[in-house]
Amino acid sequence: MSSASIRVICGKLIGLWTEENACVRPDSPLRSIERAGDGMMSLVPTIRVLSDSLVNRIAAGEVVERPASVVKELVENSLDADARRIEVELVAGGRSLVRVTDDGCGMDPDDALLALERHATSKIGTDEDLLHIGTLGFRGEALPSIAAVSRFQILTAEDPAKGGVRVTVEGGRILGAEAAARARGTTIEVRDLFFNVPARRKFLRAPETELRHAQETLWGAALARPDVAFVLRHANRTLIDAPVVTDASRRLKDLWRRADQVTRFEAKGAGGEVEGLVAPGGGRGRPTLTLLVNGRPVRDRLLVGAVLRVLRGGGSGFGGARVVIDLRLPPDHVDVNVHPAKAEVRFAHAGAVFALIERAVRQGVAASQGRVAVSQLDEGEPEGTGVAERGGGGYGELVRGRLPGGAPLFAHPAYDVDPEVGVDETAERLDAPISGHHPAKRSGAKSGPADTPFGRLIGQYRESFLLLEDGHGLVIVDQHVAHERVLYDRILRRLAEGEAPSQRLLTPRLLELGEAMTSAIPIVEDLLRQAGIEAEIFGPDTIRVSSVPPELEPEAVDQVVEEILDRATALDGVPERAAEELSEEIAASLSCRGAIKVNHQLSRQEQKALLEDLVTTDNPYRCPHGRPIILRLSQEEMERRLGRR
Repeated sequence: MSSASIRVICGKLIGLWTEENACVRPDSPLRSIERAGDGMMSLVPTIRVLSDSLVNRIAAGEVVERPASVVKELVENSLDADARRIEVELVAGGRSLVRVTDDGCGMDPDDALLALERHATSKIGTDEDLLHIGTLGFRGEALPSIAAVSRFQILTAEDPAKGGVRVTVEGGRILGAEAAARARGTTIEVRDLFFNVPARRKFLRAPETELRHAQETLWGAALARPDVAFVLRHANRTLIDAPVVTDASRRLKDLWRRADQVTRFEAKGAGGEVEGLVAPGGGRGRPTLTLLVNGRPVRDRLLVGAVLRVLRGGGSGFGGARVVIDLRLPPDHVDVNVHPAKAEVRFAHAGAVFALIERAVRQGVAASQGRVAVSQLDEGEPEGTGVAERGGGGYGELVRGRLPGGAPLFAHPAYDVDPEVGVDETAERLDAPISGHHPAKRSGAKSGPADTPFGRLIGQYRESFLLLEDGHGLVIVDQHVAHERVLYDRILRRLAEGEAPSQRLLTPRLLELGEAMTSAIPIVEDLLRQAGIEAEIFGPDTIRVSSVPPELEPEAVDQVVEEILDRATALDGVPERAAEELSEEIAASLSCRGAIKVNHQLSRQEQKALLEDLVTTDNPYRCPHGRPIILRLSQEEMERRLGRR
């Protein structure tokens, strides 16, 4: 039989075999090749065992996302080694160099080499240990994963009298190990991260963005362990110098210079306990949450959402706040082995844990800001002074109709328009209850003719609030947040249209904001200019501001620019995304700083002009930070409290 005939027969047999085996499709990539020399055919499988080098690179992709991931893993190893001082040094945000030095227990030469093997660890040894993890690391993947995608060096000594060892690794390949002297502890250098994985390296962000992420990572470790000293240096500049403290609130103040007031709170339940800190941020920006579970900084969207809901309910004073949650649970109540980078955990009783944290944060809010705002007053409550705005459903749009007598009609939560009746008929039927919210029975007291879109202007109360009356009762307008809403809409239009009126300062202002923020100026320079702020880099950590918009006092520009740059460094350095999100941030910051304040006298003409401008905004009931602008005290409520009902 010829070799050609043999090939045909083998091809048919292979076809029959692949059709009869469900695990191999007829179009499977299994290939038939001719054996060299004998003309026979054989199958070459496509499933193969990966090389150690490739396995380590894949593992590195799961464990090492960016320089901050390297900082996290190395700092956690230092803490597990009982270090009492940890120093972190970065170059180019960690892209070029991450060096972590500690005074922990160190390793002998044999352990130093063994630590570079995958799944080699001293932290667990049995299945039972995995159910009661008390250390930050336990998989033994961090060092080999990092070494696989960098130029890596470890210098360590367990006993200085016996000497230490220096091991050099490049791309996962050990280049050498030699004796070296150092004090007890370990120093690890990670250079040129992802140098051998260009597809990953190109996804690294700008150095200032990577520096910001590394700083936040070190913040989490420092807040979890106030008994350990932490130092962070970047390009020979010290960004964090947190000495050992006994009070966690002192540690937060050391890390965040704006934390003038720090409130502690705690709660117990669900088999665990929560201790926390909250430092108000001045009412601007998004709150920042550091969540610690048994000393481990983690991320959990549900928990973050629960905390943010409580902060929003506490009022605008928690915009830009810093909140630290330290949750302590029995080790067998939390599973830390659910995420490659150990950044997420799973709770055995998740609902109870969420309720515990929410209750604890509510206590913290109440302790730091007094009573939490009441969303709606109960009609049967003997205490209280008025009807607050209902927080749940929003305020709706301004209805361009008017009640009999000239008072304007609003789609207001307390007086909803009946959709089946319509605006006009609803206005004529005010003697009947509307939407079941309030009885509309009226006394003989009548409102005067309206001279503003919100009713008849009575005047200014304590040079801070505008008082009006309409067909429903007394209207109280907060002049600061009303003006803030007007300026916010005006500045947003200016940013969209590219208009930028500004006034040049006789003496430019110099702001020292740190290297990470200063480096972010190119991201927001054009947006700031469109808003009327001219800012430029003046030094490694200094910004010079030469012009400000007319609504802004020169002294107020410092915090505005700081808030904008703080937000910019959190946006991963993507100009398009930064431009989209920072427009609202800039408008909100400028409007808050430029708005008239309390204890500011307004003439009657100015009061009316403010109300006329307010009614033309997109939402005349809420400021950009979510605070209510208008409070209504109904006629019925006043009469009930005065004994007329």
